[in-house]
Amino acid sequence: MSHDCGVDVRIPFKSFVGLWALLPFTVGAAIDSSLRDHSSLFRVSVSIGVWFLWGFVLGSSMIRRPWGLTVTRVVAPSALPALLVANSAGDLSVTSLAVAIGHATIVCVFALLPETGNVMVDGLSYGDERRFLLRAPAAILLGTLPLVWALVVLGVVSGPLLLASENWLLGILVTGAGWPLAGLGFRSLHQLTRRWIVFVPNGLVIHDYLATREPFLLRSQDLLSLGPAAADLNAQDVDLIDVSQLSMGPALQVTLRGEVEVVPRTRGTSEVKVVKSVVFSPTRPGAVLQEAQRRRLVR
Repeated sequence: MSHDCGVDVRIPFKSFVGLWALLPFTVGAAIDSSLRDHSSLFRVSVSIGVWFLWGFVLGSSMIRRPWGLTVTRVVAPSALPALLVANSAGDLSVTSLAVAIGHATIVCVFALLPETGNVMVDGLSYGDERRFLLRAPAAILLGTLPLVWALVVLGVVSGPLLLASENWLLGILVTGAGWPLAGLGFRSLHQLTRRWIVFVPNGLVIHDYLATREPFLLRSQDLLSLGPAAADLNAQDVDLIDVSQLSMGPALQVTLRGEVEVVPRTRGTSEVKVVKSVVFSPTRPGAVLQEAQRRRLVR
C-alpha cells in the first residue's frame, strides 16, 4: 500500500520488525555478557524476562493491534536504560556497548515513528477502512507521559529483579505494589493508542475518548472541505469544535455543509454540541489528505 508521494508507509514498520528481530545479537548479547559474574538464579531470571519481552514485542508486531503498539512503545525504549544498567553492573567492552546502544536507539526511533503506529492500529481495520492515529496532547506528551512510562517499566521489573537477587521479602512487597501500579500506568498509556480517525465507506469517524464522550461520524455527503486548519482559527467559534487538544504539529479542519452532533468530554455533565466544523490533529496529516482524495472526499 503506497501513500505520501508513492512511498510505501509500511517500510518503516518492516524496518522496525527486522531491527527488533536482530536485537538479541547486540543488546541481548551485551546484557548476557554483563551477567557473567552474577548468580545462576539471577542470570536465568533476567534471561527469561528479556527473551519473553523480546518475543512479546515481535509477536505483537505480527498481530498488529493497538495493545501491541502500546507494548512496543513501552518495551522498545526500555532497551536503552537496560543497557546502561547492564554496563554499570558488568563493565561491557566499549565496542559491544556502542553497537548495542546504536542498535537500541534506532529501534526506539522506529518504534515511535507515526508510520509504525498507523500500521499497527490499522490492523483492526476490515473491508474498506483505514485508520490513522491522532497526535498526543502536548500537555501529556511533555508532562506526564515520560513519568508514567518510567512508572510502568520500574513497576514491572523492580520486584522480579529483587526476587532474582534472593531479596525475598522486599521483592514480594515491591512486586505486589509495583505490578498493580504498572497496570494502571499501562492502561493510561494505552488510551493514547486508541485515538484515531477511521475512513469508512460513508465518510470518516473521529474516535477520541480523551476529547469526546463517543465517536462521531462525518458523512461524505456532508463534507464541504478538508484541509489544513487556518492559522488564525477562532477556537471560540460556536460552530466549531477543536479536538486537537493543543497537540504539537499541524492540524486539519473539516467544514460541513450541514451539522454534526458532538459530545465534548468535560468535567461534570456533558452537553451535546452542534457544530459545522471540526479541527483534529493526525500524526500524518499528508497521508490523511491523500486518503481523503483517494476516496474522493475532497476535490
